[in-house]
Amino acid sequence: MVQARSRGRRRTRALVGALVASVAATLAVVAAGPGPAAGEPRPKPQSQSQAQSHRQPQPVAVARGFADPAVVRHAQGYVAISTGRHAPRATAPSPTGPWVPTEPALARLPRWVASPAVWAADLVQVGPRWLLYYSAPVRGLGRDARCIGVASAPGVLSGFRPIGDRPLVCPRRARAPRAQDVVPRTPRLRHERGVIDPSAFHDRDGRQYLLYKTQSAPSTIRLVRLTADGTGVVRGARSRELLRQRGVTENPELVRRGRHLVLYTSEGYFGDCGYRTTWRRSTSLWRWDRSRRRALLSRSRHGVCGPGGLDLVEREGAPNIAYFHGWTCWRTERACPAGRDLERRPDMRPQRSLFAGEVHWRKGRPTIRLLRRD
Repeated sequence: MVQARSRGRRRTRALVGALVASVAATLAVVAAGPGPAAGEPRPKPQSQSQAQSHRQPQPVAVARGFADPAVVRHAQGYVAISTGRHAPRATAPSPTGPWVPTEPALARLPRWVASPAVWAADLVQVGPRWLLYYSAPVRGLGRDARCIGVASAPGVLSGFRPIGDRPLVCPRRARAPRAQDVVPRTPRLRHERGVIDPSAFHDRDGRQYLLYKTQSAPSTIRLVRLTADGTGVVRGARSRELLRQRGVTENPELVRRGRHLVLYTSEGYFGDCGYRTTWRRSTSLWRWDRSRRRALLSRSRHGVCGPGGLDLVEREGAPNIAYFHGWTCWRTERACPAGRDLERRPDMRPQRSLFAGEVHWRKGRPTIRLLRRD
C-alpha cells in the first residue's frame, strides 16, 4: 500500500509538471508576438548563451522605417527627421515615444534638386530659427549622387524652405549653380560622385561647422566652417579632409567632451547586420589621423541588426541620448537575420527602425544603455 501511494504521488507530480510546462510554453509564444507569414524565412533561434548576453532590443518606433534619424528636443517634446521624400518627420512627448508621423519637413526644394528623395538630414537651432541641412539628388554626377543644401523655418514643426538658389556643398561637375563649398578633385580618390550626411557642429567658441561625407572610394569625412547664423560657408573658407578610410565611413556626428572632441561614424555596408557605429577622439578639431577607432554599437554588443546613423540629443544634468537606426524584419521588433543583403529581400519585409539609448561614460569611454519605448 505504501508503494502504491508513492507511485500515485509520482504520477500526479509528473502530470502537474507537464501541465505547467505546457502553460509556460503557450505564454512564451503569446509574449513573442506573431512570427513571419507562411512561406517566409524565419530567424534562427538564439542559443542560451546568446540569449543571456543581451535582452531582445526594442526599437522606440517600429510602425514604419526611420533611417538616419536626426532628433532634437523642443518645448513640446521631441522631433525626429528621417531619410525619405521631403524629409519625413515625427513627434513624441518623451524620448522614447510614442512617435507619431506628421508633415514632412521640407515644404519645397530648390531648382537644382533632381528629386525629393532626401537622405540623412540634420536639424539644429541657430538663434531664433531652425535650420535643416539635407542631401538631395543632383544632375550630372551619376545615379544616387547628391549635393547638400540648407533650409530654414521659424519653428521646428513649420515647413522648411531652402535658403538661396545654389547648394551649400557640391562637386564642380554637378549640373547645378556653383556651390559655396566646391568639393576639390583629389587624384587619390578613385572617383567623385557627390556629398551626403551633413552634420552641424557648434563649438564652445561659438563657431559653426558642417561635417559631411564624400560619395567616393575610399570614404572621406570633411569639415567646413560656416557663418555665425549657420546658413552659409564663411567667405574664403574651404573644407578640409578629417578622415579617409578604405571601406565605408559615413554619418559623422561630432561633440565636445571636456578638452576632447569625440567623433562618431557609421562603418560597413548599411544593408546588412554587420553595419556598426564607432567612435574616436582628438584634442584638435582638424587632426584625426592619430585617433584610434573603437566600437560603440554593433550586433554582437547590443543585438541590433546594423546599428548606424547615430545622432545625439544633449541634456543638462542627465545622460545624453543616442538615436540610431537598426534593421527589423517582418514588420515586427525582431532583428533581421545576419548575413543578408536586406535591400534585396522584400520577402522579409525589412525596415530600419528607430532605437534609442543613454550614453554613459566609464573610464573615459562611451557605452550605450538601450531604452525601451513608452
